Amino acid sequence: MERGELLEWAIEEGETIEEGELVAEVESEKSIGEIEAREHGVLRGTYLEPGETVPPGTPIAIIAAADAEIDDLKAEVDAELEDADGGNEPTDDPAAARGSSAEAATDDAASTAESAADAGKVSPRARKRAEELGVDLEGVEGTGYQGAITEDDVERASETDEGATAEVQASPRARKRGEELGVNLATVEGTGYQGSVTEEDVEAAAESVDDAGRSLREERPFDGMRRTIASRLGESYREAVHVTTHREADAEALFAAADAADDALEVDVSVQDVLLLAVSAALEDHPAFNATFEDDTHRLWTDHNLGIAVDVEQGLIAPVLRNVEEKSLEAVARERRELVGAALEGEYTMDDLQGGTFTMTNLGVLGVESFDPIINPPQVAILGIDAVAERPTRGPDDEVEWRRHLPFDLSFDHRVVDGADAARFLETLIERVEEPWSLLPEEVDAEAGVRADTAETEMPDRTVSASNAEGMAGTIEAGSFEWGYDEPEAAGGTETGPTPVDVFLGGLAACLSLSVRFQAEKRDAAVGEIDVTTDAEPEHGAVERVAATVRLESDADEETLERIVDLGERGCHVSQLLREDLPLEFSWERM
Repeated sequence: MERGELLEWAIEEGETIEEGELVAEVESEKSIGEIEAREHGVLRGTYLEPGETVPPGTPIAIIAAADAEIDDLKAEVDAELEDADGGNEPTDDPAAARGSSAEAATDDAASTAESAADAGKVSPRARKRAEELGVDLEGVEGTGYQGAITEDDVERASETDEGATAEVQASPRARKRGEELGVNLATVEGTGYQGSVTEEDVEAAAESVDDAGRSLREERPFDGMRRTIASRLGESYREAVHVTTHREADAEALFAAADAADDALEVDVSVQDVLLLAVSAALEDHPAFNATFEDDTHRLWTDHNLGIAVDVEQGLIAPVLRNVEEKSLEAVARERRELVGAALEGEYTMDDLQGGTFTMTNLGVLGVESFDPIINPPQVAILGIDAVAERPTRGPDDEVEWRRHLPFDLSFDHRVVDGADAARFLETLIERVEEPWSLLPEEVDAEAGVRADTAETEMPDRTVSASNAEGMAGTIEAGSFEWGYDEPEAAGGTETGPTPVDVFLGGLAACLSLSVRFQAEKRDAAVGEIDVTTDAEPEHGAVERVAATVRLESDADEETLERIVDLGERGCHVSQLLREDLPLEFSWERM
């Protein structure tokens, strides 16, 4: 934490407050914190306005008994504020400005010839209020700490400007339009009679704010958490030498292990929970990555405090799951769920965000296939997790099967660790992901998971189901088999799979090929490849015509092939499903 922003005061000066009651809310390092009264008393004075930022430890208020003498406390606060700003050059960052009591600030403002606006001493609330009221900060006299311009200063200047505006020659419609568009009439050059401001002058002035002619939809001040995020990302890129390496793991065992653990334990277990243990195991073997780098010192930590990136409304935060190396899978699953839930609900604390030694970020849930994560300083590495991809894989008997694969992206600081170190870390992680059973507690039946992963094919026995979650696409499941269906874009689909009619035509073509093969083998006919093409018309809507063409690779005589094909067509169970008024137009030819 480098600076904190005062969001709002919960009580007014002069009000009584009890011990433990809320005094103010502050925002810092992506967290909202509450300041509570340490004892009973009265809020005797404040030193910050809402929206102002200061370093940690800066006094912001005095609470004391109503009749207590506080001159010494005021002197102590003034001295601390003087020391905090002593020798500092003026900054261009308005968020770095700090307000204080009006009495202390007036003398300081009078001692400098430079305006507060020129020096950048404008509180965020004052700058925002100036934009709302159309007040030019140049020439506004600041009464805040060291001459900083406060919100009250802006409002006083606005009242003065309104008096000046009243003297501007302008038509009633121009004045009304100026209020609607937030245009200060004193700054508008009039083109009307004797230089009076017209409605057109006001609109032209409003449009001239953007010379490119763009229409502003919304302004989002770059402050609070977004400013902190930008600062840390900028620091990371300026300081760390980013390099990213990519590897991919067969994830079938990882999914099987998560399913087996979810069935055996009394807590919901996800793939991410097992993956946290796999990462911790890899860090144990490669401790250089469970580390931070500050002040030219590479610090390797014993505790595996893993940051888990969570996307909240204000930006990306990384609450920390502590001491993963000591936790069981059940504890990891429970604490990870609670930690992420608190982050999403905005109930996290500063403690939740501190002390991380390594960070994991998952964009795979959003379909991202590869990215280069940015290191979370002062850590030395971050692991990105991509979308699961299903790929054909050659099995031990040269058969091809579809298996799920999980890609990883490891970004590391090349000042601290080398590419070979990163490669070895990923190699260990891949081994843990592909053989995760040793990470699971004894009560999880690893053999059941292995059996599930290598189970024999389950035939559908003529029971097929189709599921459609949304849109026009869905999934067909038949025993151990699964494939998709969809509709063309013209019919509201996304063209990610065959249409239901295409699926039926595929079944018809497959059945015809097998039925013809059965007849050929029954007669010991030498038939090589059999290729069946099925067609349906029209292209969309109800089917009015179905045709099938069988092509055979064979040297058998015409009469034999004619007999084989005819019997094959009559023996095809799928062709028998066609309705009587939709006969199959059937033909054959040699290849």
